[in-house]
Amino acid sequence: MLTGCALPRHDPEVTFYANGKTIRLEPTIYCDIDGSNCAEKNAPGTLKVPAGKVVQISVDGQLANGLWEVVCVYENAAKVQEGCSSPLLGKGENFSYTLAVPNQNDQLLRIEVHEAAGAVLDTGQPLMRGSWVVDITR
Repeated sequence: MLTGCALPRHDPEVTFYANGKTIRLEPTIYCDIDGSNCAEKNAPGTLKVPAGKVVQISVDGQLANGLWEVVCVYENAAKVQEGCSSPLLGKGENFSYTLAVPNQNDQLLRIEVHEAAGAVLDTGQPLMRGSWVVDITR
């Protein structure tokens, strides 16, 4: 029988894997479930990702049970920065996502995983609760 002992709650973590290296990050920014009381928590992580390579992203159960998405910034062959985003993931069905740039010569610059809060904006989009950020090195 368990008595009164509880593990301390920790912020959800996200794992990023590319080019044979793995990093596990706590959120850069994290808010209460309703999107209030936001606090800057941790610096962005860094990960070396050569042009055209994929990044595998895994989230812990707390994120996977809610709604989350992946957004990125990459540089195309013409040296123009573009953005990308995944569909909304989660609902207990998605624990991972593979991020691929459109073309082999495209270079990822930044990846962010966003967790949706329990509130929505006037546009109907979920309010962001947390953000996990990775700056890409070449």
